[in-house]
Amino acid sequence: MLVLALDTALGACSVAVFDADRDVILASASEAMERGHAERLIPLVAETCAKAGIAPRDCRRFVATTGPGSFTGLRVALSAARAMALAADGEAVGLSTLAVLAEPFLATPEPAAVLAAIDARHGHVYAALTARDRSILQPPAYLPREAAAALAAAAGPVALVGPGAEAVMAAWPDGAAAPVALDGRPAPDITVLARLGATVDPALAPCRPLYLKAVDAKTSAERRA
Repeated sequence: MLVLALDTALGACSVAVFDADRDVILASASEAMERGHAERLIPLVAETCAKAGIAPRDCRRFVATTGPGSFTGLRVALSAARAMALAADGEAVGLSTLAVLAEPFLATPEPAAVLAAIDARHGHVYAALTARDRSILQPPAYLPREAAAALAAAAGPVALVGPGAEAVMAAWPDGAAAPVALDGRPAPDITVLARLGATVDPALAPCRPLYLKAVDAKTSAERRA
């Protein structure tokens, strides 16, 4: 099975092609960007598929990050995955951005709990905490950074990962053991998304956005109230 992975949820536009039968990443590309995902994604898909020697329609599964992330940006990859799955008579699946950020740190030889975090500004983060045995200690949530730090510190040996890791570290409880790893990577590894997407049950991984808080924008009527 060929898997096409797409990510536009955070500060990158990323694509990967994964041959699940041979367990080989055929091609991948990731470009840092805060805006312009919608204009860049489809050309990047074409370039990456050409490098892999396939056409997008050759893929049977299309996976995208569902968020949390940019309110509009993450919908770019989700919409593309659904559209390409429909055109290829394949299936579209989605995985949490936080789960993909955490995965490389759950697979280390010396496992620790992992708090994956994305800076939500105004003293908050989007965060999820996964135990060393991969049980979910805190599902994805919108939390004050102090609450996220307290949860992580209480989990024992813990790694902080994601573009909100530094915000959580800034609120670390006095006297608590330091994290065993601090990795502020700005976006998930697209190859990790591709591999996870190949194994997930489509019934448990809908390709739709995960929003953890209401959009900050207000209508003109609300602003006048």
